[in-house]
Amino acid sequence: MERMILHCDMNNYFASVEMLTHPEARRVPMAVCGDPALRHGIVLAKNEPAKKFGIQTGESTYSAKSKCPWLTILPPHYQEYLRYAKISRGIYSEYTDGVYPFGMDEAWLDLTGKVGTFDECVKTGNEIRERIKRQLGLTISVGVSFNYVFAKLASDMKKPDATTVIPKDSFRDIVWRLPAKDLLFVGDATYKKLSRLSLLSLGDVATQSPQFLKAILGKKGLTLWQFANGDDSSFDPGAGKDDVKSIGNSMTPPRDIRNENEAAEILRILARSVSKRLAAQDLKCSCVSIYVRRDDFSSFTRQHTFRRPTDRADVLCEEALLLLRANHSFEYRPLRSLGITADKLSSRMYEQIDLFDELSS
Repeated sequence: MERMILHCDMNNYFASVEMLTHPEARRVPMAVCGDPALRHGIVLAKNEPAKKFGIQTGESTYSAKSKCPWLTILPPHYQEYLRYAKISRGIYSEYTDGVYPFGMDEAWLDLTGKVGTFDECVKTGNEIRERIKRQLGLTISVGVSFNYVFAKLASDMKKPDATTVIPKDSFRDIVWRLPAKDLLFVGDATYKKLSRLSLLSLGDVATQSPQFLKAILGKKGLTLWQFANGDDSSFDPGAGKDDVKSIGNSMTPPRDIRNENEAAEILRILARSVSKRLAAQDLKCSCVSIYVRRDDFSSFTRQHTFRRPTDRADVLCEEALLLLRANHSFEYRPLRSLGITADKLSSRMYEQIDLFDELSS
């Protein structure tokens, strides 16, 4: 049975959600920035008018304002992004139980056995795209293919609000002419190595000897050769799925996190979110942990135990950043996502009682 895979990608996700409550920002250059009042804040997302000024996700707010002095800057509202992500996944799950999120704004849908033909798979993709637009006011790009890697590749080919198909019988004509950097797992460092060998297109990678690619890239070289030739059997869409325990949040931004400033901005947003959730439930935590997923899907967690329980966002962020600094170097790998989890929870009420008893003794 031929597999039928969709990849749904929200267009300009953070910016698009913000424009639902700020419709006046649709026609002017706008960017969602962490700590927009600070010169070291970064651009988390931008709308189409901002793109025309060359504003890039991940650059500093100061740099973005220098390109467009009248740029409208909005702060991020992480809980809203989570809410819309949850609603969209609810829509996806009406079509299949094989829904595999890839961050907040992307997801694969395995429709194998759910639809009878490839044309029906394409029709379903268009139906989902229209439902998201009608019910949420957001647009998505949909990729349709016979494997996960090409479905994602297809969703990136036409933006915004489009459906792109890569069928099995003609994938070489479509895929092999694309730049090698468009393939899943080909980051800047890998692309530089391929470029030095004049392997610039996916066709160049696909027609090379797999042993040669392994020699220059290790096991990853074999994986890229398989991907370029339409074989994604080594890829598990459920791998690295966020395992959030206690009270925590994670974020997969629209592009890889490439330096400490970008990471710190993400951690600040996450720490504030976790802090608010702790306060809402009248809790404090005695342990904070970080979840880190690199661009090659490898991941790790690290934790720190506090001497006294806390719910302060600045404390959570500071310890999370220290854990990241001690365990990751951006010189070698960018990050795909970050998460913060508050553990070893205790009620504020009990802490107040203990403090009172201590003062009265």
